[in-house]
Amino acid sequence: MTYWHMQLHPNDLTWKREKELLEKTTLIGLGLTDSEQAYNDFKSMQIDDIVLIKHGANPIALVKVIGELEDIKNNDFNQIDWFQLRRKIEVLDILGENRFDFPQPRKTLQKSITKSSLTYKYIDNWYKSIAPEALTNFKGIKLTRIEIEKFKMFKNFNISFQKDDEILPIVVIAGINGSGKTSLLEYINDFTTEHLVINDKSLIKYSFYDEDSKTMKVETINYENILDKTIIGANFKNNIEYLPTDTHKNLQDIENAIKSHLKQLIWEDKYSVDEAYDEIKSNISKIFDDLGFNINFHSLDKNEEIYFSKKDCESLDCAFKLNEISTGQKTLLTKVLYLYLNDVRDKVVLIDEPELSLHPSWQSKIFQVYENFAKENNCQVIMATHSPHIIAQVPHKYLRFLAEEDGMIISKLLNASPLDRDLNTIVKTIMGTDYIPKWLEDSHFEYRKLCEDGKEDTQEAKKLKDKILEYESPNSSFFQGLAFDMELMR
Repeated sequence: MTYWHMQLHPNDLTWKREKELLEKTTLIGLGLTDSEQAYNDFKSMQIDDIVLIKHGANPIALVKVIGELEDIKNNDFNQIDWFQLRRKIEVLDILGENRFDFPQPRKTLQKSITKSSLTYKYIDNWYKSIAPEALTNFKGIKLTRIEIEKFKMFKNFNISFQKDDEILPIVVIAGINGSGKTSLLEYINDFTTEHLVINDKSLIKYSFYDEDSKTMKVETINYENILDKTIIGANFKNNIEYLPTDTHKNLQDIENAIKSHLKQLIWEDKYSVDEAYDEIKSNISKIFDDLGFNINFHSLDKNEEIYFSKKDCESLDCAFKLNEISTGQKTLLTKVLYLYLNDVRDKVVLIDEPELSLHPSWQSKIFQVYENFAKENNCQVIMATHSPHIIAQVPHKYLRFLAEEDGMIISKLLNASPLDRDLNTIVKTIMGTDYIPKWLEDSHFEYRKLCEDGKEDTQEAKKLKDKILEYESPNSSFFQGLAFDMELMR
């Protein structure tokens, strides 16, 4: 099955009777003035192909090809049936008026086979929304549990990726430095290739959809069955995508992804160069617009150097190479855009430090970006982070905290949401870190006690207040709160 999009305007570009044609004749076709390329493409269509019908660039209907090619030499039909080449179709869905959201300029007929392109995703999402039989109940794998007997700082360690019976689409792993966040991601990524210790009882459990039985199953993979059944290890490894903090490697990966995407659009989907450029730009805008991302793709020069530019200046004078953008922008492109352009679907995606060099405003929004990605592409995203800005955005059931207890690293879960979602509460109660210096917190306590005891005017209290005022304003939340409390006591 292949996706297509096409216009129906037999001999008149202003023709607006597409719906009438589809509903009365259940035909699609090409007019006498359409190009040779369009005719060749139309001839190559197959039964069960899915076609999005447009008027100009606006989507009108989604149809399925059900008939072989007909070539009508003598046109003896009425005025709504002007096609020499035609195919019978089944109308799957017809849209209402004024839909302008299809991300593709006007073209008579075009194949859409690049899965990471916006046109493919648009047609695919529409088709799956109206044809449930097109959906596979479950593809790829999702992790449910890991048990590690001994690896680096881990000993008799276990972590669950479920909440009751729900397999979580996103798991955010937090913890202090040295608690094993990165090591855990590496352990998962390398499980079938690097840690082959025959007597080790470590294991990974994952859920998958069994095509034969049409049911969900849970597979346990350990070192014994890796050695005995190498195909299990290979299948597991093929369903893992790891994005480490290696900026140099990640930059090379995104360069390759952009070039590959452009080549597929131009050579396989038959986009013009300008259309392919616009498609990349639209992809970046769609993914990052909520972040206020102020740069976009510009061009690829003859030496295959990739250039970006600021959105408010797209001239060549404003263009700069990919490796010249900020580290934070590189983080977004090499992680998020990489996943979209490489059509990463139905996989476990491991992301180390998604907050790397991101401004706090971006850190506060990046979780939503990854959540959208996971839902759109049926992936399970497992990320390791230090960022309280990210943690503050995460539903508590998705959080896992690595901490040391009795000399061992354990995984802790939250049974309920934290009391508040402000950063101070997150830092203090969840991450176990002081959000203000300990001495300052102690000084607050001592000064408050002196005030409550009526000793506000003593030398001790004045000296302590002066010390506090070296670090915060007299209008700080502490002093405002203290003044309010003292007023109530009078």
